[in-house]
Amino acid sequence: MIEAPPFPREDERVATLKSLGLLDTPLQERFEKITRMVRSAMRVPIAHFNLLDVDRQHLKSAQGVGGVDLPMEGSFCMHAIHEPSMLVVSDARKDPRFHDNPYVTGQFLDIRFYAGCPVRAPNGLPIGTLCAIDTKPRKMSPPCLAALRDLADMIETELRISSLSKAQEDLMAQLNAAERLARIDPLTRLWNRGGILELLEKEWSASRRHQKQVTLALVDIDCFKSINDVHGHAVGDAVIIETAKTLLASTRNEDAVGRIGGEEFLVILTQCTSDGLRDTAERMRLAVLEHAFYAGDARLPVTISCGVAAGIPQSDDGWMELMRTADESLYRAKASGRNCTEIGPRAVGAAA
Repeated sequence: MIEAPPFPREDERVATLKSLGLLDTPLQERFEKITRMVRSAMRVPIAHFNLLDVDRQHLKSAQGVGGVDLPMEGSFCMHAIHEPSMLVVSDARKDPRFHDNPYVTGQFLDIRFYAGCPVRAPNGLPIGTLCAIDTKPRKMSPPCLAALRDLADMIETELRISSLSKAQEDLMAQLNAAERLARIDPLTRLWNRGGILELLEKEWSASRRHQKQVTLALVDIDCFKSINDVHGHAVGDAVIIETAKTLLASTRNEDAVGRIGGEEFLVILTQCTSDGLRDTAERMRLAVLEHAFYAGDARLPVTISCGVAAGIPQSDDGWMELMRTADESLYRAKASGRNCTEIGPRAVGAAA
């Protein structure tokens, strides 16, 4: 195995990566969308946007592979960031650089085909890669490789702009890496209960100052216990993960999605108008209804119920009443037969 040489400006490169505030943060649909496009356009089983830290490869967005961090030993991506455009390995087992690599032998992954484009920060230094990976040898056409480079360029464009709400930006800026990790759900990589409620408090406080509406949606997977009982907890976990990604894909970048219980999620809908409440919740519900969930070869009929509440903050702790109103709405949706949306009335402490 031939390890990649150190990047010529490695310390500066790592400092640039850390300054972007991307490490150990919740999933973002703006990157999930791009890795989904890589897997679809190039017809590969694995695609990821990989951030290269000092001693780990952090998967900011990944399709077809689990986990959050990969070992740095044998990293293909460290080779790729030395390339001006991309690194392409058609058959890693026949390549003298990689034939005995732990990512090829199956110790970490089972890579046969690899194409990785450097992703550069606004200052021009590479902070990671956008990769297409297959477990069998491939000969990729020039148009497909050009598409991968175009998608890597899209990530670089995203790095130059911010798509998070002001509350999420402020919270990220205040937390160090360990504090961010403590607010992320390890299964779904969304905000956990503590993280999303802290974010709600910040959103509520900012909205009270500017007298803007706050909108919440409580989402629960219907009949989830039966999924666990019939198919096992591994399938149940997979359903939770896929539901999380589907909710993320059906909301906007500036919205926030968190997992607050076993199969329950909280969505903070930023600047959602009263007229758009039901349409927004229904978009999430229909996205889950139409998503293909599987247990082995059998498709699972997964649905969600939504309880929505909205109001303009009138008191510091009114967000708790708004949560109760959303919870009552969710209860009505469950009682109405599930797979539906209920909109709550005006909450105490929040003007209609």
